[in-house]
Amino acid sequence: MFTDFNKFIMDLQTAINGESEAIEFYNKLLEIAPCEEARDFIRHIRDDEMKHYRMFTQLYISLCGRPPVVMEPQVRVTEFCRDVKKAVKDELEAAELYRSMLLSTTNMRIRDIMFETMTDEMEHATRLTFIYSMSDCHEPECETGTN
Repeated sequence: MFTDFNKFIMDLQTAINGESEAIEFYNKLLEIAPCEEARDFIRHIRDDEMKHYRMFTQLYISLCGRPPVVMEPQVRVTEFCRDVKKAVKDELEAAELYRSMLLSTTNMRIRDIMFETMTDEMEHATRLTFIYSMSDCHEPECETGTN
């Protein structure tokens, strides 16, 4: 069923904590979003992260027979453009983790969960990239061709 059950469980625990942190992050990002369109996208992403958190927690309980230990998220949001850029990177890293987890099991129910969350994270990166562009976020060093 798993290529390495213990690694899958450790990755699942990491994913649960990451989703918990993402929920808090997007709640704070909503507070500083510059326009309603950005807030709508961020709310959509936050709601997906809440769905992922629930699905992963239920999966953890079904596999381990107990709830996961969830760390209190330590999130700081200080500058909209910089934080959106960080979020794009985080979403892509999460998609890579979920792809790895998907490929580590033959259980179709678990593969379906991992596929759904992986594709949601890729969609989030796309939405965040749109927000970044729409909000006129840019870095001077990229415009001049240096770095």
